[in-house]
Amino acid sequence: MAYTRKTDEQKENEMNLHYNMLIEGVRGINSNPDDYKKYLDFASSFPLRSFRNQMLIYSQRPDADLVAGMRTWNKQGRQIIKGSKAIKIFAPITKTEKEFDEKTKKEVEKVVVKGYRLVNVFDVKDTKGVPLPLNPVVPNNVPESEFAEKVFHPLLDTLRKELPIHLDENYTSKGNGYYSPLEHKIVVKTNGRDITNQFRTLIHEYAHSIFHNMFGKYKDADKQTKEFQAESVAYLTAKSFGMDTGAYSFPYLKGWTADLDEKVLIQFQSDIQKESASIIRKVEEIVLQNDIRFDVPVTLQENKMSLLDGETPIKLIQFGNHYGLLKGNFKEDALNNIESFKSSCQYIGKNKEKALEKFESLKGNISLNECQQLDHLKGPVHIYQRSLNEANNPTYFIGAASLTNIKAITPVCSDKEVINALFKDVVQNKGLSSQEKIIKELQTRDSDNDGLTDYQELKLGTDPLNPDTDNDGIPDGRDIHPRSQDKGNELSL
Repeated sequence: MAYTRKTDEQKENEMNLHYNMLIEGVRGINSNPDDYKKYLDFASSFPLRSFRNQMLIYSQRPDADLVAGMRTWNKQGRQIIKGSKAIKIFAPITKTEKEFDEKTKKEVEKVVVKGYRLVNVFDVKDTKGVPLPLNPVVPNNVPESEFAEKVFHPLLDTLRKELPIHLDENYTSKGNGYYSPLEHKIVVKTNGRDITNQFRTLIHEYAHSIFHNMFGKYKDADKQTKEFQAESVAYLTAKSFGMDTGAYSFPYLKGWTADLDEKVLIQFQSDIQKESASIIRKVEEIVLQNDIRFDVPVTLQENKMSLLDGETPIKLIQFGNHYGLLKGNFKEDALNNIESFKSSCQYIGKNKEKALEKFESLKGNISLNECQQLDHLKGPVHIYQRSLNEANNPTYFIGAASLTNIKAITPVCSDKEVINALFKDVVQNKGLSSQEKIIKELQTRDSDNDGLTDYQELKLGTDPLNPDTDNDGIPDGRDIHPRSQDKGNELSL
């Protein structure tokens, strides 16, 4: 089915439909404390997205884990699974304009938002391909007590550069702390409160200091609104780092939005999201600048480039400041201390550079007896065919042979013609003979100018020398299914 561009009327109707979806979603979550908590749990997975898009994703796909556009997924080496339903979100329409800068007395360029349009994104569950990078700033499996113990005081030091914060060991008033707008200071109760609750309280009161200081945007709001805003920021921020503060419910939310119009609702929620995202960035910077490590196993890199289905990958694992190599999958609870970590993997030590070198030397190595060399040229780099057993269809890759094995230079590919074209064009003509040079060359070239690099095309199984592999009139870089003319549910671009 050929792609048909939408009319302006169709686009406007679609925008109105999704704007109404946004409004109904906002009213829905704010009318019930339980629904609002569910939304915050969801939003903690997308803390840096705008509230409007958080709400649209939640309304259309409440089980979404990670969303991105088709091109972004393609750049990560992943493809959209045929038949997957797109999630609609708003994207700005920008234009670069020139204006006169009074300070510099020069004309400068400025990016101006002229409006919004709907674009398609897909959840990671609707994609397939190369595994995503697995190296978050804070691993998902860090116990909340460990996170609070290691981050609370560095965060305290950072926030104290903005305003006074006092830890009170003899706190006798109600609650867990307070913010004083008149003095612009925070007091946190420490007697009888563990470090996790102190962390939550600090974020709660810090949110008050942003929204409700003497010059704050919501300084004149009623108490119910102020507590709603502060607790929402505290919950969303803590949840983003795996700290579940669900014991502190939102009883004051019920009926809170009854008399508020849609613009006020969206503005409140947008400000909550914006400030939460700002605090989350602060925390991430603190973790990075202080080189804070957590005693949980984290997969830094995993080799699947040269593997066929059913083979065992090699993983580079970090545990605190220790490193090791592990074959196959592992259960996180089986590596819950340094002793079990050392005994379960090939332990490298505390030298990250050495661990990376070891990983690079082992990944992608294939036994000589598993492969068949197809070309008869001289030199270390050749085309190889391999399969796990007779039932498998043959696959192909470019590799460099040693005395004991073959080092895969490219991912395996089922299209022999694609590998032949790459081998002839890149290896023979360019005279390249190392993995680094070949991969770099493939990643920086777009031989057929279709919007995909040659390396991406290799992973997708499309022809890097043909801009329209399936000859359907849509360039591979814009085609959802670049290898098939059966498009199914086509996307609007």
